[in-house]
Amino acid sequence: MKKKFDFSAEMSEAEAIKATPKNEYLEEEKQLLDINAKELVSLNDNVYKLRTEVENLSDSIHECKPIISEEIQKLAVEFGATLLYNFLSQIESKCKEAERRIKKASNAIPIPDTAFYILITIVVALSSFFVCMIVANAEILHSGLIWKAVIGCILMVVLGIGIAVIIQKFSDRDK
Repeated sequence: MKKKFDFSAEMSEAEAIKATPKNEYLEEEKQLLDINAKELVSLNDNVYKLRTEVENLSDSIHECKPIISEEIQKLAVEFGATLLYNFLSQIESKCKEAERRIKKASNAIPIPDTAFYILITIVVALSSFFVCMIVANAEILHSGLIWKAVIGCILMVVLGIGIAVIIQKFSDRDK
């Protein structure tokens, strides 16, 4: 069951095209081209006018100078003055606080924590050595007990200094 296609409409259209002369098509194309050319010329004129207007406006923008009223200038100066005053008052308060701290600390001698602990250890060791010497002198003046006390005190000093340094290292590590 093959169906035949009907090409009669296409054939009649092709015959109509054949019937019209070629010059008519060329004339229509020529008219369209003339219209397009006229529109293009008017478009170019419009573009030129707009371009000159834009150039004039850009030149006038460069020539413009902003004018600030006296009232706004006064407000700006007052605002700047208040900002500077606030900044200056903050600086003065910080300086006064620093001077107060310096006066408070002027009577004290600043010592690092490690040195303080070492000094305490040395004082304890010397006092224990003093006590040991008193005990040794009371027993026998020239005995091995004195040397044992001296060695014990030296070990106590070394151990105390070592502990002070280690404690300081651990406390610095936590900060």
